[in-house]
Amino acid sequence: MIDLNALVEETGAESGLSFNIDGVLLESVNLEYDGNVAAMIGMILKMCLEMSEDVNNGDLKQVMIKNQDGIVVANKNEEDNCIALLSKDISKMGLLLRKMDTIFNN
Repeated sequence: MIDLNALVEETGAESGLSFNIDGVLLESVNLEYDGNVAAMIGMILKMCLEMSEDVNNGDLKQVMIKNQDGIVVANKNEEDNCIALLSKDISKMGLLLRKMDTIFNN
C-alpha cells in the first residue's frame, strides 16, 4: 500500500489522492471535493486508456495535465488502481513525473 501522506510530503505536492479507474475515492490528502476530483481524473484515465488501445500504443501508465496554474500527474497500475498528485508549482513537474514513475514500479 502506498503511503499517500509521505508521497505528498516527499514531492512537495499540494495534494494527492488514491482511487480506482472508475473514480471511486480510496484516500485523499489536502484536497477539497476529493470525490469529484477522483471521478474526473478516473474518467480522463479511462478515456486515455481506450484511446491508447485504439491506436495500439500499449497499456496506459500515466497522464499529465499541465495548465497555467499547476500540474496533475496521475498513474495507474495493471489492476486499475490510481494515484494522482496535484501541484500549483510547475517547477516541480520533473520531480512529480520521476517519483510517480516509481510508485507502481512502471
